[in-house]
Amino acid sequence: MTKMSNAAVGKESTGSAETLYRSVILEHSAKPHHYRILPKYTASAHVHNMLCGDEITVYCDIQQGRINAVSFQGEGCAIMKASASIMTDSITGLSLENAQNLALSVSDFLQGNDSALDVDSPFAVFAEVRRHASRVKCAFLPFQALQIALTSSS
Repeated sequence: MTKMSNAAVGKESTGSAETLYRSVILEHSAKPHHYRILPKYTASAHVHNMLCGDEITVYCDIQQGRINAVSFQGEGCAIMKASASIMTDSITGLSLENAQNLALSVSDFLQGNDSALDVDSPFAVFAEVRRHASRVKCAFLPFQALQIALTSSS
């Protein structure tokens, strides 16, 4: 497991990597994965960012301590939708503990801890977001809803 270094993140936020990150975010925002209400779910949570108006509902089908399926619906900016799309791809099949640990790692990364994520983490695309404090909440909003849903299912 290779963690990101400050130098690596600095390099990634310039030039072609920045363009790649933007394109990944725009792609996930335009065609978000798992954007629907699950037909069968055991936990859900709705959160709203009062500052910008983003809102999201996360739906989880939790079976035997694992996230069997997850989806979301909501309205908001490209960063929030992309984060939710990548999150749903990343947590399907994870144990509740691993999903909560991922949420903590993403939170730490968004707060500036470069070593919180592996270099190849799909959430590295949000490195540029950290330069804009008001956008960090947009990237973390899906995880906030996920944490509430997982807590309510326990």
